[in-house]
Amino acid sequence: MAGLLLAACGDGAELDRLAAGETGRVASVKSGDEVVLADGLDVRVSGIQAPWPDEPGGAQARDALAALVLGRDVQLFYGGARRDSHGRALAQVRTVDGRRWVEGALLSEGWARVRTFGDNRALAQPMLDAEADARAARRGLWAMKAYEVRLPQEVTADVTGFQIVEGRVEGVTGTGRGTYLDFRKDRRGFAVLIDAHAVGDFEAAGAAPSSLMGRLVRVRGIVGRDGQMRIDHPEPVELLKER
Repeated sequence: MAGLLLAACGDGAELDRLAAGETGRVASVKSGDEVVLADGLDVRVSGIQAPWPDEPGGAQARDALAALVLGRDVQLFYGGARRDSHGRALAQVRTVDGRRWVEGALLSEGWARVRTFGDNRALAQPMLDAEADARAARRGLWAMKAYEVRLPQEVTADVTGFQIVEGRVEGVTGTGRGTYLDFRKDRRGFAVLIDAHAVGDFEAAGAAPSSLMGRLVRVRGIVGRDGQMRIDHPEPVELLKER
């Protein structure tokens, strides 16, 4: 099914569901997820996160994006917040010639990971499908130890930043801050905090926090020094099939 989906959206047809934005020629590529158009507009390619050029795989990720778009005309599409705090456009990107969906291509090649935000999460499922295909084939970043999916017990004090973690939920606890998902019965170690204001969205998505007890899940987000990952929308929590 994932292969069929990727074939169907390979021409960027999925982006026609979004609001069409600016068109311009890519003048430079700053990293694996950021470009600058000829008119000076800085574009953060939305829905994904690629490593910085000085991180493992960062140079290859930048080269992969450059091969797709440098010197070519692209069109921006918006499915959420249009600008970030730095004034960069937050957009899904498609090449004008060939209609190549840039996010889908980078994810399929393994040079980026899916990272959505509460105010910018359009096309999350097809992006997750593309990432899963690359991960299974160990393409790009997925062949590097630095980007392996971690088990909860592997999230130690020195593991921070954007991480993807798989494990079984052993405890669900509601608090004033939100709902904690614990991965040990003694509530020690790695945990996920679902923000209180996001609980309704989880329920609407058919994944009420209380229903996650005992489930095998894959979660993604920033891990702080306290070993916690804070999540404010449903898409970063994937329900996995039992092995």
